[in-house]
Amino acid sequence: MSAKRRTLELGNVLVVGGCGFLGWHIVDHLLNFPSETDPSAALPKPQDDARFDFPTLGSRYPDYKAKVSVVDLRTSNNRLPGATYYDGDITSVDSMMEVFRAVKPDLVIHTATPSVLEGNKPLLYKVNVEGTRTLLQVAGGEHGDWGGKCKAFVYTSSSSVVHDTQSDLIHVDESWPLIRGKLQQEYYSETKADAEEIVLKYNRQSPTNMVTCAVRPAGIHGEKDTTVTHKILEHGANASDTVLKMQLGNNDNLFDFTYVGNVAYAHMLAGARLLATYDRYESNQGGPLDHERVDGEAFNITNDSPIYFWDATRAMWALIDRVVEPHEVWSLPEGLMLSIGGLAESVMNLFGKTPRLTRRTVRYSCMTRYYSIEKARVRLAYLPVIPVDEGIARAVGYVVEKQRQDSGKKGL
Repeated sequence: MSAKRRTLELGNVLVVGGCGFLGWHIVDHLLNFPSETDPSAALPKPQDDARFDFPTLGSRYPDYKAKVSVVDLRTSNNRLPGATYYDGDITSVDSMMEVFRAVKPDLVIHTATPSVLEGNKPLLYKVNVEGTRTLLQVAGGEHGDWGGKCKAFVYTSSSSVVHDTQSDLIHVDESWPLIRGKLQQEYYSETKADAEEIVLKYNRQSPTNMVTCAVRPAGIHGEKDTTVTHKILEHGANASDTVLKMQLGNNDNLFDFTYVGNVAYAHMLAGARLLATYDRYESNQGGPLDHERVDGEAFNITNDSPIYFWDATRAMWALIDRVVEPHEVWSLPEGLMLSIGGLAESVMNLFGKTPRLTRRTVRYSCMTRYYSIEKARVRLAYLPVIPVDEGIARAVGYVVEKQRQDSGKKGL
C-alpha cells in the first residue's frame, strides 16, 4: 500500500516571476505537475534511455491546493495550463495595484530577478531592491485598498548573500552576517542581501500585519536551467578530449548542487507555515516560540548532500557520453591558474572582451561552498525529495532532448 501524500493548502497564490526558471517550477508544483499530466506542458526528456527514467515528481511531492496566478514582465513564454497570467512591472506601484486588484492573493511568492550574468547594476538595483520594496508595500496595503489582505510573503533570496565570492564556506548556517560593501565582489549578491533585509524587517510591519520570510537556495539546477547546467554541458560538448581531462584544483572542494524542485518545495513549506502563523496572530492565539518561528526568518535550502565540484561536472559530461575517468584527469594548481586567468583578463580587457578563463572562474571551481539546512529541517520540516544524482540527470536530460528537438525543427 502506498503512503498517503501530504496536502498543503495555500489559498490564493500570486507567483511573481512565475515565467522564470524557479518560478515556472513553483507554478508546476502549485498546479500538481501539469508538466507530467498534460501533453501541452510536457518537459523534453530523452526516451528509451534508463539513465533519464525516474518516478514522477507528482507522486513524491505533496498534493497542493491553491488558486494560482502569475505576474511577470512578459508572460508569453513558460506558461502552464491552470494558472492565470498577468503582464506587470514590480517597480511600478500602478502596475502592481492593478494585478493585486485582479488576483487578491493570500500568499505572494516573489522569485523575480534579472540574470546575474548580465551584470547590469542599475537594473539589478531597480528590480531586486526597489521592485521588492514596491511589491511588499502594495501587498501590505501601504498604497491603498486593492480589495483584500495578503497574509504572507515568501522572498527568494540567495545563499550568496553571506559569501564574499572568495572564501571557503563550510556548513554555513543562517547566523552568518550578510556580506555587503567593499567585502562583496558580486553586486547581484549585494542587491539580494539588501532586498532580503527589507523583506525580513517588513514582517508584521505593514497595515495588514503581513508576515514574511526568505528562502536562500544554493546551486540551483534542473529542467529549464539556462546557467549552471547549460554552461557545464556546453564545455563538455565542445571541448577536445585533452581539454576535457584538465581540472582546476585538486577536486577536494565540496559544493552544493540543489535540484530546483526541492527549492520550489521549500517555498511551499514556507508559505504554508507563514499562513498558519498569520492565522495564529490574527486569532490572538500568540505567535510561535523563537525556536519555531518562520516569520521574519531566512532559511538555507540545499540538497543536504554536498559533492566534490568536479565529480558533479564529470557526472554531467558522462550523461552526454563524454566520459573522463579519474585516472585520466590532469590537475592544474589553483595558484598557477589564478595567475594565468589574471593575465588573460589583462590582455583581453585591452580589446574590451572577457576571456573564458578568469580568476573568478578558477576560484569558483576550486572553492568549498556548502550550507547547513538544519534550521529549515526543524522549522519548515524540509527535507530534499529528489536526490542529487537524479536532479543532475533531470537537468541534463532536459538540455539534451531540447537541443535534439530544436535541431530537428531547424532541419525542417
